[in-house]
Amino acid sequence: MIALSALLSALLPCVLPALPSPGPAPCPPCAPQDATAAQAAPVATPGGEAEDSAVPAIELALEDAIAEAFRNNLGLKSAGLQTQAAVAGLGSAWGEFDPRFFTQVTRSESISAPTPSNFVGGVDVGASPATEFDLLAIRSGVRGMLETGTLWQFDIGPTNSRTTVHTTPTDRQEVDVADWNFSLTQPLLRGGADDYAISGLELAAADVDISAADTRQETYTTLVAVITAYWNLVFARQNVATVELSVTLANELLDITNRKFQQGLQNRIEVIEVEADLARRREELLTSRNSVEQAVDDLRTLVFAPDGDEWNGDIVPTTTYEEVPDAPVDSEEAIADALQFRPDILRARLEVERADIEVRRAKNQARPRFDVTGGYGLNSNETNMGHALTRLDDTGLHEARIAFDLEIPIGNRTAGYALRRRTIERDRFGVALRETEMLAIAEVRRAARDVTLQIERVNATAETMRLRLEVYEGEKRRLENDLSTPFQVRQAQRDYLLAVDDETRAQLDLAVAQTSLLAARGRLLQYYGFQVSAPDTSLSEKPPAP
Repeated sequence: MIALSALLSALLPCVLPALPSPGPAPCPPCAPQDATAAQAAPVATPGGEAEDSAVPAIELALEDAIAEAFRNNLGLKSAGLQTQAAVAGLGSAWGEFDPRFFTQVTRSESISAPTPSNFVGGVDVGASPATEFDLLAIRSGVRGMLETGTLWQFDIGPTNSRTTVHTTPTDRQEVDVADWNFSLTQPLLRGGADDYAISGLELAAADVDISAADTRQETYTTLVAVITAYWNLVFARQNVATVELSVTLANELLDITNRKFQQGLQNRIEVIEVEADLARRREELLTSRNSVEQAVDDLRTLVFAPDGDEWNGDIVPTTTYEEVPDAPVDSEEAIADALQFRPDILRARLEVERADIEVRRAKNQARPRFDVTGGYGLNSNETNMGHALTRLDDTGLHEARIAFDLEIPIGNRTAGYALRRRTIERDRFGVALRETEMLAIAEVRRAARDVTLQIERVNATAETMRLRLEVYEGEKRRLENDLSTPFQVRQAQRDYLLAVDDETRAQLDLAVAQTSLLAARGRLLQYYGFQVSAPDTSLSEKPPAP
């Protein structure tokens, strides 16, 4: 057993750990008993001659086809990239709690005009001279937010202020002030309660889980398509073998009819009818060989990389039928598996959980805002910046403060209707979940009935083929003894060949039906030896920086 992440490791290197290649998978449910003979049949050109290609044929087992599809299928690559993008989105959501360094530099200059003389009670009390103000302030610090929604900030910096009074002589005063401050702001209602700060992380984690469920669903869809295409190729090759057998039998009948005609025991029209039947079967052989080429292309498209060498040459399936299951399908057990493992049901549940988070966020935003801010700092006042910064250890020169900020929305239509909308969406996702479960149950029951039907068909067609073969052999012996006609032999031969096709088709329909049942109950990956390993979306620790 290996993890599915091993097959998508090229797409999700930062999401899932790489694991070894898949080991041998269990025997697939069904393939024709005489598929080996069909695989040995050469693929011919439309002219009927076997194609002599320098490119060797690719022998491909079913489990190898599945593994190649996981490595090369473009639909799976796209789904894997979508999951990788969702994981990057979760990492980006953690950025809300990263501390941020900031620095501010302020430089200002102003000159106030002198005031005229001012007389008070007839006495000149003097005039104000022109005054120049220069300011240089530098502040640096770090700010951020905690997972509780608490905003924090630490900043430090000196401020140089210079005042110049334009008198005679000029009066200049220069002051250097430095201080540091640490403050905390805690929202108590809106933005603080209900784990609002980490709800954004929860939404991003839910998006990753939903994307992983989508990838798993795409995996199931691709896996069913690969297995179906594989069995179609097996059937196409078996059909070629059956048509080649029909040509051989038609030639045998033509030899018998010609011999009887030369003995005067048959009419010329009988020979012509047999020859016409032989020509028709040769035409069917050309069509069946073309169907093989199309089936090879269909499987190749799902399994191999577009630029690989596997796009040249033939594909020979090597997986063969083992046995027809005789145990009845337990529908209740299959339904229980479907409700637990199916990716579409898992996705629908994740949508409901995500909607619950959105409702919780909307309820929080409908509350009043009530924030508490507290701060503490020290300051110094010296004649130069250097001394001011070195004196920031005197706790006697401190500042402590606390503030309360209350805001109550009147009407609150925006938040109120947003909450109503999120609640309706959650109800809608709940209905969608129930519908998905009902459809899954119906699909499981239909697939279980189909498997039971196909088992009965395999048994019935095997018996039919045995009886049709006896009829054909009997009619041929009767013709040799002049007790039958070529027409009756052709009829018996046609019925026998149809029975062969029916048995092969029933066997392959059973294989596809069992695949559909495994997919319907969510056990297809486990059956073929793969385990699903979802990305880690726990919020216990921050991811590393990119």
